[in-house]
Amino acid sequence: MCIFRADGARGRCSYGIPALELKWLEDFLAVANSGNFSRAAEARNVTQPAFSRRLKALETWIGVPLLDRGSYPITLTPAGEKFLPVAERVVRDLRSHREDVRASSIAGRAMLNFAMPHSLAVDFFPLWWRAIGGKATVKVIADNLHDCVELLLHGGCQFLLCYRSEVVPNPVIASGFTGIAIARDALIAVSAPDPSGQPRHRLVPDNKEATPFLNYAPDAFLGKVTASLLSAEPNRFNLSLSYESAFAEAVRAQTIAGEGIAWLPRKLIESDLREGWLVSAGGSLPEAALTIWLYRATQKSTANVESIWAAATALANAGAT
Repeated sequence: MCIFRADGARGRCSYGIPALELKWLEDFLAVANSGNFSRAAEARNVTQPAFSRRLKALETWIGVPLLDRGSYPITLTPAGEKFLPVAERVVRDLRSHREDVRASSIAGRAMLNFAMPHSLAVDFFPLWWRAIGGKATVKVIADNLHDCVELLLHGGCQFLLCYRSEVVPNPVIASGFTGIAIARDALIAVSAPDPSGQPRHRLVPDNKEATPFLNYAPDAFLGKVTASLLSAEPNRFNLSLSYESAFAEAVRAQTIAGEGIAWLPRKLIESDLREGWLVSAGGSLPEAALTIWLYRATQKSTANVESIWAAATALANAGAT
């Protein structure tokens, strides 16, 4: 028997067919409603290639094409038309029953769920939580940005922390959510030091020798910011990509190990800079301004949620972060 997977984990039926994932059905409903892959992928907060792969996976699971990709706007095949009400009912029922089960199991508990990228969970959140005087029991869910947004969208957390940048579209679908900027940050170029304290990998314009470059995965939020930063001056630096990861902490670890230069969030590496584990990779290098935002559902919630939101707003207004 096949099972539905809502967490993105890989699974297989006993007879070798991939387990059906809830997000495939949600993707199918999004493209059925919009008739456009780009708009549907944006609404689902996922890159179009990944969105297309997930729809193909759903069609593989069903065994027949569901979408007529030769039409514009995209239309459903006869099989897709037949499957549409089934997908709508399954998604609606799963969400409804999940909320019922969650409500019955967490009634009276004071725990608050915060979803955020790993880079914010490491150093920023503990300091910020102390700064607002948080008293409630907290569960930190550190995951990639897409899955964090999914949690907020579907009630899996009360709060979401994430980066925002003027050069990358807002990663959170604004409808139904309230957000405040709670801190400022910057993406800066750094390197491990050599024995004399100078950058082991110095980044200078028009350098004939390529500098090893540690970067984020292209579809990661910080990867998009870094790409925009470098695209403004595409021929200024001679960089050679030598490492790539979706996680800022992994990029940070490779940078500290002396494997190359990277653009890292300043707040993530403040202690590394103080202790001398990392230094600036050169003078007058481009930086990208970042803001850290806190999001929550717009409607009124529990007293704990309202209290945290009020404290976060007061701290943000005071400019203490």
